[in-house]
Amino acid sequence: MTITLTPEQEKLVADRVDSGQYLHPEHLASEALRLLTAHEQHEQELTGLRRDIDAGWQDAENGFLLKGPQTMAALLQRAQARVERLP
Repeated sequence: MTITLTPEQEKLVADRVDSGQYLHPEHLASEALRLLTAHEQHEQELTGLRRDIDAGWQDAENGFLLKGPQTMAALLQRAQARVERLP
């Protein structure tokens, strides 16, 4: 596969390789692709969180609310029970 870079991109790659950050341009490309994949996964997670938040707001608008202190106490109790079951 051949990738054509703009002169600015070529300079960026060369500067990073010359500085010792990367051994070869291929290493920089591999890192860039790894970061792109991580960014895409992060965006998918954010999309899911936004969907969950929207659903929560919709539930709140429809009157489906939990009482904060009682809910937190129940969650803490469940967490403590799990810790106590650990070997």
